[in-house]
Amino acid sequence: FFFFSSRRRHTRSSLVSWARRCVQETGINAEYMGQIFMEKGKLDEPKVLEQLHLFYDDGEKAMNGKKQYIGLIKEASTSLTFKLPIIRDNGKIDTLQAFRVHHSYHSLPCKGGLRFAPDLTAENIEAQAFLTTIKMGLCDIPFGGSCGGVKCDPSKYSPAELERITRRYTMELSRKGFIGPSIDVPEPDIGTNSSTMAYMKDTYQLLYGNKDINASAVCTGKPASQGGIEGWDEAFGLSISHGIQEFLSIDPFCKKYNLTPGLTGKTIILQGLGKIGYWAGKFLAASGAKIIGVQVRTSAVFSPDGLDFEDVLAYYKANKSLIGYKKAKECLEGQAAEEVFYRPCDILVPAAYENTITINNVDKLQAKVIAEAANAPTTYFAQKMLDYKGIAILPDFILNTGGNVVSYLEWLKNINHVKLGRLIKGWEKQTKATILSLLGKDIAAQEKAEGPSERDIVYTAINEMQHSIVKDVYQLSESKKISLRIAGYAISIERIHKMYEEAGFVIQLRFNQTNRLFQLSLIHISEPTRPLYISYAVFCLKKKKN
Repeated sequence: FFFFSSRRRHTRSSLVSWARRCVQETGINAEYMGQIFMEKGKLDEPKVLEQLHLFYDDGEKAMNGKKQYIGLIKEASTSLTFKLPIIRDNGKIDTLQAFRVHHSYHSLPCKGGLRFAPDLTAENIEAQAFLTTIKMGLCDIPFGGSCGGVKCDPSKYSPAELERITRRYTMELSRKGFIGPSIDVPEPDIGTNSSTMAYMKDTYQLLYGNKDINASAVCTGKPASQGGIEGWDEAFGLSISHGIQEFLSIDPFCKKYNLTPGLTGKTIILQGLGKIGYWAGKFLAASGAKIIGVQVRTSAVFSPDGLDFEDVLAYYKANKSLIGYKKAKECLEGQAAEEVFYRPCDILVPAAYENTITINNVDKLQAKVIAEAANAPTTYFAQKMLDYKGIAILPDFILNTGGNVVSYLEWLKNINHVKLGRLIKGWEKQTKATILSLLGKDIAAQEKAEGPSERDIVYTAINEMQHSIVKDVYQLSESKKISLRIAGYAISIERIHKMYEEAGFVIQLRFNQTNRLFQLSLIHISEPTRPLYISYAVFCLKKKKN
């Protein structure tokens, strides 16, 4: 009865029949819901990793073809948890908990974020690594998914202490063979930035630079002076804006959700002004959207006629809060700030936290489209109810893939040891000038002709990637009558599955540091051939007995 608590005027029998019909139509597992139902009318939903696995199961059902490697793709390949001692500025020694998870080895290197946060858990890190694998598969980028971090509050550590944490973390991963340009390539995430990546790159180069010419490709998101790439900071926000515009260019999609084509004039409520929300809002506003509400932590502003987003950003940057902002019709703080999230709008953009939209608040949403900018902001059961209510959800692993694209380009730049576009920039400039000359343009116009900059290449790649992803996902969604999220999962799983299927399978022989034993994995190897594989493993061990 929780879902329909606002309709208490109905009789018990009508509520029961209505609830039963809704459960059947949304596909919600009623028995499972009963198991997690808590007292006082509130649901304690599954943790993020379990929710992602539920989405994965739905995506697997929508797949075509063979499915023998489904279990292998779903679970993390390798997980590492270790202690990280750090000397504070006052001489005290802190022992921090650190993590790194390699979710999938279907393609190497692995790729994923590095987080410094006080609430990190191994399960949460594995969930982010899982989501990265799905993103890479959907983008068709040749990386596996990974994630890692250190359990600490970066605001309580000095810059020098954060540098020591980063360098020690890099050394520990290097000693364990968990990092490298061809093994695992971290990137900035929550609590980390380009400086963190610069420390990581410098540490790895000190250890292996004399043997590995590609050592600078050990991480991405670095400053430009350290081998980074122009356009990194805004890549996430740019892909979110492009992704929304791609969906709004599809006429059947707009008609289905009662929207006019194009982004111009669309009302938007934005949650979060971090790196993702900041740039997403800037690009959306520049594309003609009308941002009517912004919510950050315990403060929010709202103006139905639209906000001056640049002015809001300047105020927030100066005050670290929106409390006291005078140029909005409403300025709310405390719990009242949450109400802005539930105001009517065309597009709601959650760009802050995981599990922002849950089964406990989904009934309050009044947006026509939810564009997920943050990772995993919508829970599994909230998705089911939103599908039933007819609210479109543009999934996170479609919209915020800009970071994956720019990471791939930076890694390629470091591997190739040449700046993107450098070899063709002069030729492009000369060609454009020749074309302008043939068209009869004056010398001034010819002199303005330029070849592509690094930022131009990044922007173009993100635009092309979003166009391709949205097209593929929308077509599958319409053909199979499934949600955009499930269609995205199905495409990604099928691509990864094909890589495993066509590459064949090798035995995995790993040394377990805990019990000092070798572990032999014989996954998907038929029973009659197992003795042959075991004999080969023994032969390999004898050769490497030292």
